[in-house]
Amino acid sequence: TIATNMAGRGTDILLGGNNSMMGRLRLRESLYKELFPDKAEVWEMPREFYPIELSQQTQDRLSGAVRATVQAWRPEAAGERPTTLDAAERIVEAELTELEAEERLSLACEKAPTEDPVLLGLREVYNLLCEEYKQVTDLEKREVVALGGLYVLGTERHESRRIDNQLRGRCARQGDPGSTRFYLSLNDTIFRIFGGEQIKKMMSMMSFTGSDDTPLQSGMLSGSLEEAQKKVENYYYSVRKNVFEYDDVMDTQRKIIYDLRRRALLDTDESIRETMYEFVERNMEDFVKGHIDATKPVDKWLLGKLAENVGIFCAMLKDTVTEEALRQRAAPGGQSGEIAVSDFLLAEGKAAFTRKVEAVEDAGSGLTGMVTRQLLLMQIDQFWQQHLKNMDFMRSGVTLRAYSQKTPLTEYKLEGYQVFLKMMSRIRRNAVYNLFLFMPRKLREMPEGRIRALIPPRDVRRRQVQDVKMSNAYENRQFQEAEGSGMSRTVNLARLAINVRQLLEAREGLKELALASFGELKDSFVRAGLLTLGDQLRWASACQEFKLMEDEMAEEIYIGLRQGVAAGAESQLAEDQKAREVFQEALDNPEFVATVDQFSQNPEEFLRLMQQSTEEADFDAADAEKMRQGYKAAGMD
Repeated sequence: TIATNMAGRGTDILLGGNNSMMGRLRLRESLYKELFPDKAEVWEMPREFYPIELSQQTQDRLSGAVRATVQAWRPEAAGERPTTLDAAERIVEAELTELEAEERLSLACEKAPTEDPVLLGLREVYNLLCEEYKQVTDLEKREVVALGGLYVLGTERHESRRIDNQLRGRCARQGDPGSTRFYLSLNDTIFRIFGGEQIKKMMSMMSFTGSDDTPLQSGMLSGSLEEAQKKVENYYYSVRKNVFEYDDVMDTQRKIIYDLRRRALLDTDESIRETMYEFVERNMEDFVKGHIDATKPVDKWLLGKLAENVGIFCAMLKDTVTEEALRQRAAPGGQSGEIAVSDFLLAEGKAAFTRKVEAVEDAGSGLTGMVTRQLLLMQIDQFWQQHLKNMDFMRSGVTLRAYSQKTPLTEYKLEGYQVFLKMMSRIRRNAVYNLFLFMPRKLREMPEGRIRALIPPRDVRRRQVQDVKMSNAYENRQFQEAEGSGMSRTVNLARLAINVRQLLEAREGLKELALASFGELKDSFVRAGLLTLGDQLRWASACQEFKLMEDEMAEEIYIGLRQGVAAGAESQLAEDQKAREVFQEALDNPEFVATVDQFSQNPEEFLRLMQQSTEEADFDAADAEKMRQGYKAAGMD
């Protein structure tokens, strides 16, 4: 066995060999040859690996267990013909992988309780294999023990005594005998670093340089080696300790940030709102500290600048927080004037925030909590990432402070704390500032009259399509996919309906905001051949499950899924859903797609075959309307 300087943490080296592993490998080899015949050579072990040939009785038991296992795990591999529906389903659903087979084999080769007759049969054969191999391994173990057990031969000493001891520990395991010996050279790395030249001089003085084959064994040499290892260990310990102390600074800051982020994710809307009120208070206090010095006269206070900055921070406070209003509160001067100004700003800031919350809630219940979480998480992630870079930069240069007789770690802690306070102040300020800037848009569902007004006549739409194709933008590869995909417009539109539906269903957790804008779907529209707004509106309005929303202020149109079911319409929706599922499966069939393409090129032939089919099935007008609605539900007009 060739060992490295890694720790063990593996299987002990068993004297004489591992009979249980031999039995498991032999069982796996025989079983996998039948389960996975294409990879038979992968599982085959060299013949010399096994110490003996199995007896005929054990081989017969092994073959029988393998046949029973293959029939149970892979019935089609055993040539089994289904005679019942259950048997047929069992064959169709049998998709055994190598990983699954390995897990089952591991359970069979262990002592875990099981009632599976197949696993019990494998376990019985496994025990037989282990017993036969054990007879040989026990004999070889007695022979190795008589020779002294495992002998560990070390060719180099590591810098750490712990690693050397782990290598020594490979022998004499589980009560077995064993011994260890290291053979070193004065040219080894550890000797060259720690006094190898002095030892060489001493050896030359003692006339040991005549031959390189002369072995040296000395307690003094071993002692010097131990001292060298201790020096290396102490050096690495001091390095790890220093790194830990620096990391401890970041760990404290990390806990504060992660706690704030956890609150943004998990707290209730009311708790998040209270956090934002706290941020408003802290921001106003920062404004006061940055513009007012209570030790100076009132005329030296920057009240005009304070009013201007508060107005920039919150436009709702421009009319109430003016320089005149601040001077009235600051008239007493000193500490009392500062407190009066601070109380005034706190009251006005909370009132403005309350009005903003009410305005946002009017646009949608629960919208304040959703927006606040997003803004807070955005600010935390942005500033924390930048803070990590700043701290790394500071850490790389703080060691230079040692030249000015300062402790680098202390300086790192002090400056890191100040940088962290500034980062927290920026998070509070930007979170509240962005919430004040947030303007909820009111979307309204587009009535049919509004949709028809936006859809131009057919000849106008055709001219618009030609204009788009003649433009430079159409030269983009993405635009060419609409015509170069080789599929008919009908199939492309049906795929578009499926893709949009899946996108909106993935956003159902956003409730009334589970929408997708036409701008977001622009590329999907173009790939389906819908190049103009009129064609896009015409397609979306034809799909009964979609609703169209309009934001008149931003001049943007959104598409969403219709919510709510009218009385008596549940069965119709269920049929529409079934039609969509059937059509989605059909789109994966190349023959179906080719047939649709042919019908798109020759609609007269399609109508002829449809008429023939309806006459044979005795369809009436109601059946035809039902079929038409089914196609519309699948996204085909």
